[in-house]
Amino acid sequence: MKLKDLFSDDPVLDDGKIVLSTSDDYGNILVVDYPRYRVLSFDSVYEQSGFYVERPYALAHEYTRIMLLVLGFIQPRHITLLGLGGGSLLRTLHHHLSRCHFHVVELRPKVYDIALEYFDIPDDTRVSVSIDDAALHMIGIKDASTDIIFADMYDAYRMSPILLQQQFVQACWRALSKKGCLVINYHTMPDRHSPVFESLFDCFSTLLVCPCKSGNFILFASKSPTLDFDRAAAKLKKMEKTLDEVLMPSFIRLVQIIA
Repeated sequence: MKLKDLFSDDPVLDDGKIVLSTSDDYGNILVVDYPRYRVLSFDSVYEQSGFYVERPYALAHEYTRIMLLVLGFIQPRHITLLGLGGGSLLRTLHHHLSRCHFHVVELRPKVYDIALEYFDIPDDTRVSVSIDDAALHMIGIKDASTDIIFADMYDAYRMSPILLQQQFVQACWRALSKKGCLVINYHTMPDRHSPVFESLFDCFSTLLVCPCKSGNFILFASKSPTLDFDRAAAKLKKMEKTLDEVLMPSFIRLVQIIA
């Protein structure tokens, strides 16, 4: 999304100051400070990640709050995050799930270094990090080794083509535990008759989708054939108070996709 577009009515975002400008083999990386808000961008136009400095565990973007809905259906002991960015999901999940372990796969070493220095991501024994290509990494991951996989992989202008590959879906299914769930941030929903959707239907028992106001779609692919929506709603209502986030309006927009 374009810088400040999502926060166009927020008075704290009047003028930004570039506090870091660097690059790597994949392109430019910027850190931009607004009053009380910090942004990671992979170029000078689009916002990759951001957080409120005074509320580091708040999720600034709606799509990340939607991705949290998976916690209504599963209590994870291990989470894999494919794509780090500014570490918004990692920061919030690590704070909320005190007994959970996390494995982050990030392609760009500089992005990880910047997330540590500028975005206050956790750095302790509960977090392991692999600097690697996610598609290659998932091929070698241990079977049934993680409970949730968050796939949020974007470069400066588009989502990673990995998210549309059948092999990727199959590798994620294999890596997930018995009732595990794959959560994907799609810029646009794949065609229902596309090869990737065929793999999603073949591999997973339940598919849910929630549209974002930004135009993205969050897909939830669960190994579990039945999901308890009443229990999830009750759990998410408690999480709203704990996290000081609004989750229920997105929860009621969840739609099951039938093959």
